[in-house]
Amino acid sequence: MSERSDIEHAVRLFFEAINQNNAAIIPLTDDVVRCGPMMPEPISGEAAVRQYIADIAPFISRAVPETTIIEGDSAAVIVNFELLNGVTIQGAEFFQARDGLIWQDRVFFDTRVLFKGGN
Repeated sequence: MSERSDIEHAVRLFFEAINQNNAAIIPLTDDVVRCGPMMPEPISGEAAVRQYIADIAPFISRAVPETTIIEGDSAAVIVNFELLNGVTIQGAEFFQARDGLIWQDRVFFDTRVLFKGGN
């Protein structure tokens, strides 16, 4: 089991990575899995997840975590993703950690705002 500070650190680095466009700093397990509403199927494996985040980060001007709840090895984060086109998406991101590394990342948000093109 990870310590609370390990999970807090991993989640903080996740959002820093998006904001700095630097997926290399995210602490991920080799078998990490990421899924979300814009993905046809989950992505698994450190290299694939890191590449996916590196691909989407340039389109996000800022990821702002608002509320974080940590319980055991899990963290739930309410987050605003401010996109380069001025659209802001509020969503929830759920992480699970193992030994201080993220092994599961599930993001949920309403995709309709992307198609409306407004906040």
